[in-house]
Amino acid sequence: MATAWGDESVRKTGVPSPMYLMGACVCDDTETETRQRLALLKPKGARMAAMDIDHVIVAAVPMSQWNTAERARRKCLERLLSLLETEYNVDTLVLERREISQDRNDIRFIDGLRSRRFIGPIRVELCAGETDARLWLPDQLLGAYGDAQAGTGRYDEFLGHVRTVFIDSD
Repeated sequence: MATAWGDESVRKTGVPSPMYLMGACVCDDTETETRQRLALLKPKGARMAAMDIDHVIVAAVPMSQWNTAERARRKCLERLLSLLETEYNVDTLVLERREISQDRNDIRFIDGLRSRRFIGPIRVELCAGETDARLWLPDQLLGAYGDAQAGTGRYDEFLGHVRTVFIDSD
């Protein structure tokens, strides 16, 4: 079984249509190994694809199809959890911690998905972003995707290896 590290991003300006993004990187490296690998990518012009890990983005575009960003988040999280569990053999998704009430709502939502058998036993853990370098991976992934959509980044080679799933509001 594998562990995925996830993050979210909202892009409203500079893109053709506002979007809510949730991304995950399947990475079983230790935190120290990830820090070392990321340090090698620091030089300007370093290739983002150099880490050779699975990258997945679930995109709610246009974001206006959902009433709120939280609704878009839930739909993206629902799709991402199912995808990670069934197609990437992930048993744990680690997400960056948010405000206590938001974290509590996420856990309730995930418990509901599990009770309706939409997802299996996949676990979701919440962690402060600054404490673990593996949470920087999906942050960079979503930043690159958003920049590419805004026409301000040149990540074609990297994003060509990223699986992107668009969801509808139905």
